[in-house]
Amino acid sequence: MTDSDVLYESDARGLKYADRKMRILRALSIFLLDVAILYGVFVVLLIFGLGNILILMIIFLALSILVLPAPILMTPGRYRILSTGVDSDGKRLIPLRPNYKARANNKRMFVSVLHPRRGEFMRLYASEPAQLQQAILKVIEGRRQRKKR
Repeated sequence: MTDSDVLYESDARGLKYADRKMRILRALSIFLLDVAILYGVFVVLLIFGLGNILILMIIFLALSILVLPAPILMTPGRYRILSTGVDSDGKRLIPLRPNYKARANNKRMFVSVLHPRRGEFMRLYASEPAQLQQAILKVIEGRRQRKKR
């Protein structure tokens, strides 16, 4: 990739480290929510006499894959926003699909990339979250335009 293809570039390892406690709390709370749902489904199945552990596992896996947010996020410390997606290590490109959204958190200095069903799956820290959000939205909008053609 040439430098003209780079819409935004950042080395935000310091910001990522400063927000580490909040990321751990988020992951722990989502994990506990998953466990609570698992036990809730188990109790409901026991009440209705369907106490088969296989049914419980299938329901929980379907919920965790399709609906529940992922407790672990992708949070690269260094990254580049390219016209096709996010380059986090120079080897792997994370595509930004047309149905994704971006939401900036100016207080904690990051931009969340949101999946339509599962919520936040990637968090990018930046000293200018508004500029990063605009770059991400530009890539997403460009993908939408190409999809319509």
